[in-house]
Amino acid sequence: MEEYEYSAKFYDSILFPFIRPIRNKVVTLAKQYQYKSILDVCCGTGDQLKLLKQHGFDGEGIDLSDAMLSVAGKGEHKADCIRQDATQMHYENVKFDLVMTAFSLHEKNHASARKIVEEMVRVTSEGGDILIVDYELSEKTSILSKILIYFIEWVAGGEHYRNFRSYIKKGGLPELLSGIKLKEVQRHYFGQYGIVLLLLRREKV
Repeated sequence: MEEYEYSAKFYDSILFPFIRPIRNKVVTLAKQYQYKSILDVCCGTGDQLKLLKQHGFDGEGIDLSDAMLSVAGKGEHKADCIRQDATQMHYENVKFDLVMTAFSLHEKNHASARKIVEEMVRVTSEGGDILIVDYELSEKTSILSKILIYFIEWVAGGEHYRNFRSYIKKGGLPELLSGIKLKEVQRHYFGQYGIVLLLLRREKV
C-alpha cells in the first residue's frame, strides 16, 4: 500500500500552520533571485509550486506518490507534476535555475538521499541554486520542537521513522552534503531552530 494513500488529501491542511512560513520564504527568495526555471523534487501535493504560480513563477515537480500527484493536479492553481524517481531524473544536465526539495531527504535511506542531492546538483544550471528544507536538531533547538518533530516522525512509523533516526544520528544535512561543492548563500531557521532552509549555489566552473 502506498505510504500517502490516505493522508495525501489532508496533508496540506494538517501541516499548514507549520509549513506556510517556509512556503512564503521560498516565494520571497524566488522574487529576490527571479528564477526562470524551477524544479521541485519530491514535490508531494505541489503546494509550494501552486503558491509560486500565484506569484507568477512557473515550475514543475516530480514525485513517486500517485496519491500526492493526484492532489497536485487539482485546485485553482494546478501544479505541473509528473511521476518520476528523484534518484534517477530524466532531465538533461544544467537545466534549472532553482532545484528545491522540502522534508524529503530525512525519510530516505542515506544512499538514496545522497543520490537525490547529487541528481539535484546535476540538473541545476551553473550559477543556479539548490534549496533544501529539512530538520536540523542542535543545542539551539527547543525541547518542544524536538519532541514535536520526533512525535511526527514516530507517527509516520516504519521505514520512514527508521530513516529519520538514521538521518539525525549521522548528522543530518551537513553529513549528507559533505564533499559536494556548493556555496551557501542563505540560511533560515524555523520551528524554534528545528528546521533549516538552506539556499546553496552551484558555482560556475
